[in-house]
Amino acid sequence: EAVGIVGASGSGKTTLLCLLAGLDLPSRGGLRFGGGELELLDGESRAGLRLRPVGDESSAFLHLDNKGPKPVALEIAIQEHRKDIDGQTVAGKEVETDFLVYPTQLVLVPGDEFGVQMRWIGDPALTAERVYTAVAREVPIPKRTAAEPEPTEGIRVAVKVLTNYEVRIYVTPKGAKPQVIVESVTERASSTAAVPAATAASQLEIILLNQGTAHETMENAALILTPLSPTGEALKPHAVTLATKDIPALKRHLLAGDRRRVVIPRPAGLPAGPIRVTFAP
Repeated sequence: EAVGIVGASGSGKTTLLCLLAGLDLPSRGGLRFGGGELELLDGESRAGLRLRPVGDESSAFLHLDNKGPKPVALEIAIQEHRKDIDGQTVAGKEVETDFLVYPTQLVLVPGDEFGVQMRWIGDPALTAERVYTAVAREVPIPKRTAAEPEPTEGIRVAVKVLTNYEVRIYVTPKGAKPQVIVESVTERASSTAAVPAATAASQLEIILLNQGTAHETMENAALILTPLSPTGEALKPHAVTLATKDIPALKRHLLAGDRRRVVIPRPAGLPAGPIRVTFAP
């Protein structure tokens, strides 16, 4: 089935396509994809390829185009996508058995466009989401040149910059959802050699755990710090809410089964004593 979008110049054809692709967000209304609100996803999640482990949605195309003046040779590989406890991306091993990729090598001449097929052929009965990175590595193209005379002075150096292009792949079973909890909260003095522990400001180390089966988009997340009375009752009027703009580590999405460490100064407006920390997605 082919669907065409027609309309006068300026009527919104390009805007509609950008919204459908997740490149832009609506100023009013909403977009839903896979049962979720697209505008609640972070930029990395919106730009990724989203697959199901079985059925027609188990395949997608990675579209490549060469807008430069020279041919570009690429090889395609898929790696596991992992993050450490601080939310930094770490190198994952290459995957050879879970995906069918065609082609794995190609050359794009200037102005050329091509779609690389990515098909999931791994476990069709996944119980939790898996995240990968598709990498299009630029490789050098040998050039036939006439023999050049050896330099009489100095050293001749040629430098060529090769680029890697990456996109996330989310293989998500139906019904998969995130469930982030606060696993632990530790308070300690942030002492240094110049500032003894007795006079140092207090720091909070908060460990989050995603017990769910899909990644949590942390772009709109918040931590609510509520002081407790001596009897353990929550003193809600004195609670402090910290959003992602206050805690940069929250901006990186939290994969299913992963932990995230957040270290922050104890807020000045928070009364002394024990606290309870809750996560708000």
